[in-house]
Amino acid sequence: YYHEAHFNCCECSANLINISVFSKDEKLYCDDCYKKNFVPKCAKCSEFITSDCVRAMDTTWHPKCFQCFGCLVQFTSDMSYRVKDNRPYCEHCYTDTVLPKCGGCGEPITDRALKAFDKQWHVSCFVCSECKKTFEGSKNFYSIEGQPVCAPCAGIEDE
Repeated sequence: YYHEAHFNCCECSANLINISVFSKDEKLYCDDCYKKNFVPKCAKCSEFITSDCVRAMDTTWHPKCFQCFGCLVQFTSDMSYRVKDNRPYCEHCYTDTVLPKCGGCGEPITDRALKAFDKQWHVSCFVCSECKKTFEGSKNFYSIEGQPVCAPCAGIEDE
């Protein structure tokens, strides 16, 4: 029991007679101070989370706010997500928007790649522009008019 004069929030000293009261560790709090100290905020909307809460990416979210940064689909418990620049992406958007694209076919690169001509390439797409053979296992390729060419097609004896 409290005297009316002592029925105050331990943080801001607001009188608690006519407002919501919360108790934690035998201390009394007004609604605002309780939320500020003990209720998580949503990483997207910055509002307090007072019901269901999703924990992901080392932070907290309202379930409706935990969504793909690309297509805004709400993640469910059976969906996976990937993170880029601290933003969640569904698999489809991650593949389409985050993964590098092949300089040959334009498709996302999800496995081994090589870099040439300031682009990334699937190993199978980086081929001689003349004979269309890959350079896998070759030490060298040659650039003729900005196109990759193998040694035999360039008229050079391969070492």
